[in-house]
Amino acid sequence: MSIFGALYAAVSGLSANSNALGIISDNISNANTVGYKETSSNFETLVTQSGGPDLYSPGGVLSSPFYNVAQQGVLQAQSSPTDLAISGGGFFVVNSSSASSGGTSFTRAGNFSVDANGNLINAAGFYLQGQPLSNAQSQAIAAGNYNQLTATSLGSLQTVNVAANAGTASATANVSLIANLPAGSTATAQTMTVPVYDSLGVSHDLTVTLTPSAVTPSHQDFTESGAIATGDIFSVGIDGHTYTTAALTAGAPTTTDIANAMNTSFTTAGVPYSASVVAGKIRVTDSSGQPITGSSITATTGAETFAGGAVTNGTPANRWIASTSFANAGTSTATIAAGDNIIQFNTDGTLNSAGTTFNTANDVTVAWDPAVSTGNSPQTLSFNLGTNGTATGLSQIGTNFSVGKVTQDGVQFGNFSGVSIDPNGIVSANYDNGLHRAIFILPIATFSDPNALLNQTGNVYTATNASGSALLKQAGTGSAGTISPSSLENSTVDIATEFSNLIITQRAYEANSKIMTTADQMLQSLIQAKQ
Repeated sequence: MSIFGALYAAVSGLSANSNALGIISDNISNANTVGYKETSSNFETLVTQSGGPDLYSPGGVLSSPFYNVAQQGVLQAQSSPTDLAISGGGFFVVNSSSASSGGTSFTRAGNFSVDANGNLINAAGFYLQGQPLSNAQSQAIAAGNYNQLTATSLGSLQTVNVAANAGTASATANVSLIANLPAGSTATAQTMTVPVYDSLGVSHDLTVTLTPSAVTPSHQDFTESGAIATGDIFSVGIDGHTYTTAALTAGAPTTTDIANAMNTSFTTAGVPYSASVVAGKIRVTDSSGQPITGSSITATTGAETFAGGAVTNGTPANRWIASTSFANAGTSTATIAAGDNIIQFNTDGTLNSAGTTFNTANDVTVAWDPAVSTGNSPQTLSFNLGTNGTATGLSQIGTNFSVGKVTQDGVQFGNFSGVSIDPNGIVSANYDNGLHRAIFILPIATFSDPNALLNQTGNVYTATNASGSALLKQAGTGSAGTISPSSLENSTVDIATEFSNLIITQRAYEANSKIMTTADQMLQSLIQAKQ
């Protein structure tokens, strides 16, 4: 009978709306819960098999919760650097145990703080999990390579702890110089002091001495073969240029006549080359001391041939020699590798990088005297003197020596002053000496269906078969969102919507109650009719 069906339908309506009321109450109570995701009620019909086309059999309704876990909440700025939010998909990985031995869960509640043991823990008592970084990975991050997440399993993560970072120092590895050396100086050495830190953060004064180098010529000898005849003409190639001599005019020309003809062409061109005969060979000399390259002598008219010997390069102008030492540093030494001590300038006073060797990696090797420093030995230093063809670093202009700036990348010992987290999930320890060191990287856990995660106490979720397993990704890659430091994700609950749903649910419940009352009255009327 449809009256009984109406009663059953009304009962299911009462049950479904009671369930909806519970969902609404849960939403309203968590309106201020960080990272909470609003749950909605899904209603679906219950249909029973009718007896025929003229007979209707009421079924009723069912309600079930739908967890809007993937819904993005509004991010709100906070003052704490350990308050974190995710902009986009994914979850923080947390563990119920500080030793990472408890149950692993996932959350969007990023209200973390540092506990008494240095662990990052959120308000619900769950510990933030991350991948510890090796020294090599920290150095790669410092160099700008942030893609250092290698963890692929949840078991490889650890609780993020900052208590083990009491202090640190950084040894000097790179030095940059901005200074001007006097042009035309031939004897006066110039010195400057460079502060250098050893691996324990202790400062030492390194003296850099730059001494002008005297010019010595370069030369190359050529052996002539074949008969020399009047009227012969020669082409001389040197340093990428070609010089052509006039025809020999002597009645019985010799190699000396060839050298004289070459000198005439060099003088006419105004170049610093000269030719002479030494021990029967024609010697081509570059009085400027620049290296001789690509030189040759060819008879364009005549049968002479010339075999070039080894080049003896001298010392060009505008060259300085670098040396380093420590003043009052016991037996500590600062040694420059052989051949790495040359600083060459162009004729306009700008740096000539091609001729400069004191501008490369590991120019100086420091061996510390244990009585002066217990830092690691040896320690290498690389010097940066500027850009080729510019006066941005070292220059040789005018007559005055001046030091503009000396910078180096070492720092003295510094105490731990706090922690910071960037959008890439890099957790860095900060020190009062200005040094920052990456210590952890936070993975973002993503799921194929985040709405199928199982909701647990503490505003955390666990994986289910429907949600799929957690995939660890670096923040900002693939479907993983970026981390917003000093921010929290607000609850996705809209109070106005929930109050509207509350009124609708209340009226629906009352209506279903009225159905039960009406059905009861109809049954009573039926019973009374029988009496």
